[in-house]
Amino acid sequence: MEVVLIDKFIVPEESKVAFLAEVRNSSALLRTLPGFVEGFVYENVHGGSRHNFVTTAVWKDEDAFQNAKKRAAEEFQKIGFNPPEIMKRLKVEMERGIYGRSPY
Repeated sequence: MEVVLIDKFIVPEESKVAFLAEVRNSSALLRTLPGFVEGFVYENVHGGSRHNFVTTAVWKDEDAFQNAKKRAAEEFQKIGFNPPEIMKRLKVEMERGIYGRSPY
């Protein structure tokens, strides 16, 4: 079963440009890791929720997901990329969920 990491964000208007740049920075690495299937950024354009961005990253299976978590943490540390600090600086709130994905 594929593993899907779904992050929901509340991003202040003044942080949107910087937030999207940071998402693209991190996804550039994630896309290179073994077992990565696909990833998307969604922006809520019709309101109705306090979350205005959602990101997804799909991994081939649980092993690929666990290996990617470890490898991404190592690479982020090497380059000084600190997601919790970035979210704090941009005043972004985040909620994370990990799901199994299978066809309807």
